[in-house]
Amino acid sequence: MLQLQNLTITHQKDLSTLLNDLSLVVNPGDKLAIIGEEGTGKSTLMQVLYQPELVSPYASIDGHIINHFHCPAYLPQSLPQEKLELTVTDFLYQGADFDRLDFNRLYQLADELDFPLADFEEKGQSVKSLSGGEKLKLQLIRLLSYEPDLILLDEPSNDLDLETLQWLESFIRRSPETIIFISHDEQFLEATATAILHLELVKKRTQAKATYQPMTYKEYQIWRKETYEKQLQLANKEREEHADRLARIHRLHQSVEHQLRNTKNDVAGRLLAKKFKNIKSQEKRYDKEAAAFTAIPDNDDIINLFFSGITPLPSRKTLLNWENDVLETGQVIDIRILGQDKLVFTGKNVIGKTRLLKKIHTHLSAQADIKLGYMPQTYEESMDNQMTALAFLSETATAQESRTLLASLKFTREEVTHPMGQLSGGQKAKLFFAKMVLEKANVLLLDEPTRNFSPTSQPEIRKLLQNFPGAIISVSHDRKFIAEVAEIRYELTAENLVKH
Repeated sequence: MLQLQNLTITHQKDLSTLLNDLSLVVNPGDKLAIIGEEGTGKSTLMQVLYQPELVSPYASIDGHIINHFHCPAYLPQSLPQEKLELTVTDFLYQGADFDRLDFNRLYQLADELDFPLADFEEKGQSVKSLSGGEKLKLQLIRLLSYEPDLILLDEPSNDLDLETLQWLESFIRRSPETIIFISHDEQFLEATATAILHLELVKKRTQAKATYQPMTYKEYQIWRKETYEKQLQLANKEREEHADRLARIHRLHQSVEHQLRNTKNDVAGRLLAKKFKNIKSQEKRYDKEAAAFTAIPDNDDIINLFFSGITPLPSRKTLLNWENDVLETGQVIDIRILGQDKLVFTGKNVIGKTRLLKKIHTHLSAQADIKLGYMPQTYEESMDNQMTALAFLSETATAQESRTLLASLKFTREEVTHPMGQLSGGQKAKLFFAKMVLEKANVLLLDEPTRNFSPTSQPEIRKLLQNFPGAIISVSHDRKFIAEVAEIRYELTAENLVKH
């Protein structure tokens, strides 16, 4: 069992609260998913649960952590540089506890994950030369070979191809061990989580909020929506009733004041004065009532973006038509893309999907009648981290238009003028979508567009793209995006491009 009692985590640099007074119990066998936008403290909490001293350079901790697990294992979001420099063999065995390491399990996992361990060991392959998905597989193999009783996974689904993702889902579902994991992948959450911890920054990202519910992700979505609607309904009802009472007392105030001003009778005047005093007391009491109103709930899931004024290309217009074209990675490419196609490229990691999208970007950029919107997987390719969010959008729109749009996306006044390098991945992703909306692009090139959005915001992004009238050419591992946005799916294999 793992128990948190009044846990508070504070960032030492700006004294901002990442987690405020959280209490919960994680029971043996639970599969707890930690969700939320980037910058809400998910990875920090994960490190605290593993080894609190990991966060001591930048965060302080109050409260109590009672941990009855004996063999925790932690998979970080990224590997430190010294680990990347190791060979695959050294990564697996350097500093290993050979009394606990299960070699049979290690090789079984390598086989299940389609990880060519023997080849990598024979070649002396370095960890840094592996793809993101291969690095993750290697870490999982080492971690799970010790048969831990508490497994902590920081965004394990981020760099996995669909096949490996399905294996990981199956492993988490079948595992008797307690697993706490961070994920943005809705379908992954739906398939695995038995409890949800949702970390948010509300009140214009100034106040930490944590919501724990021992339920599946689908159940949590329903609960969250119903709770929001009930609170909003109650808050609006309180304000409407208060406004009605104020209006009635105001009318009474004016009536008595008029009578008092015009009365000639001393007795009547005294009675009216007493009544007037009571009315003023009531008005003061009503004013104080407003402080106790139910708060109007924040709904940061909503992405206030809409494509408008788009002039789509004709649906029969050919954007590109490649026959026996060869990608740098060696595959033969046969593909025709039309003016309003919505298509997605899938395939294993490092197979060349991003290269293919970049090749298409180069081809389409040369066509004058195409207004191209582009969102790379690595944002820094098209985004100067020293530039402010306001300057980034003002390349396309006026400063006032940009400020209005940023405000609707819940950017604070300070964040608008911060260098973009200080923004979270989710905020940067919002900026790319905002720029494409302002540019009135009629063709969108999107490389993993949903990966940095909170899972509770991803339905909004899918809805936005479903309603886009132009062409969408994308790369994605997000199964809900593939099912709901893409109308055509191509799989890039080691040999060619296969249409499904």
